[in-house]
Amino acid sequence: MAVKKRGKKRHFKIRIFGKEVGVVTQARLKSEAERIEMAIFTACRAGDYRGLDPVSREVCVRMFQNQGWKLPPDLGTEEKVEEELTLWKGIELCLKYPEIKNTPNRERLEYSFAHLVEKWGKDFPVKSTWIPQIKEYQINRLNDGAAAATVNKEKAALSKMFQVLMELRLVDVNPARLVKNLSEKSGERQVYISHEDFQKILGFLPVWFRPIAQTAYYTGMWRGEVVYLTRKRVNLKKRMIYLGPEDVKEGQWKRVPIHKDLVPILEEVMKVQAIGTDHIFLHNGAPVTHRDQLRWCWDRKSAKAGLDPHPRFHDLRHTWKTNARRSGMHPEIQESILGHSTRQRSVSERYGRISDQELLQAIDLMTFDHGETEIWVASEK
Repeated sequence: MAVKKRGKKRHFKIRIFGKEVGVVTQARLKSEAERIEMAIFTACRAGDYRGLDPVSREVCVRMFQNQGWKLPPDLGTEEKVEEELTLWKGIELCLKYPEIKNTPNRERLEYSFAHLVEKWGKDFPVKSTWIPQIKEYQINRLNDGAAAATVNKEKAALSKMFQVLMELRLVDVNPARLVKNLSEKSGERQVYISHEDFQKILGFLPVWFRPIAQTAYYTGMWRGEVVYLTRKRVNLKKRMIYLGPEDVKEGQWKRVPIHKDLVPILEEVMKVQAIGTDHIFLHNGAPVTHRDQLRWCWDRKSAKAGLDPHPRFHDLRHTWKTNARRSGMHPEIQESILGHSTRQRSVSERYGRISDQELLQAIDLMTFDHGETEIWVASEK
């Protein structure tokens, strides 16, 4: 038995019933494909398929069908067809799916799913979901005060669930793809936080939160990238943060240079290490959860700085980009450090190599005091 990569999928050959059979899985990780392989091998050897998880069951059924073998009673789908697929069951299958289970966007999906369950209920039948229900959901969420961008993320999560269910052959169509996203123009923000006001906000934040905000301010990293930083990703000697495809929205390797003012901050934070975790940022000895703890704390504490409208945590990323431009940083280096999940890489990015030394030179020339605070929101005057 051996797992090989074929494109973005994993392929393995398994010897069962006196025959070597090739099987293709949707698994992105070799370890996940090996788990599926062993689960199927064990089930076939024992003749008991009841313990297979949904993903392994789907692969096993497909293997039997491709070989023209009769499905054992435990693998039969007749009983499953009669069982109504609920929203809650669909969400569970989605979150357990190999490419979803370890994605850096998983927490965002869980947060979106929570709102869907709150509106529709756990027992809402998946096959009853169609265009009118999704459009009604969008309207109701807007009436609740949710931003258009938030509602679009929730629709994207619903679409992801249907995509997984289609791959598992539990549904035939993805209705979320047939519904347009809401316009986000009314919620557009253009924000610059002055160095003085940033220091003022820091004074209101609790001690455990300050290095998180400072890391975002000096690097321009996404909130999730900062919060989930681990020791193996930070090289203080080289003054470089190396993020893997599983750590970033862009799904590709990214290097973030560490500004000299940030070095002592990270050195101090990394003096403390909790048992059982490699995470750098801790609160009460446990890794920080970037939504439940971080967002709530930032919104409540930053409001005390008296800025109106009060800045969001993500505005630190906007501020970094403005400081980089006003410091004269080359646009290609800016984009290399920031990264954008929705933008295709340009020809120069694909073929031009930016060295670590260039990144460090650029960050060392960057300054952070370039004017007064400006917060412009399209929906405000």
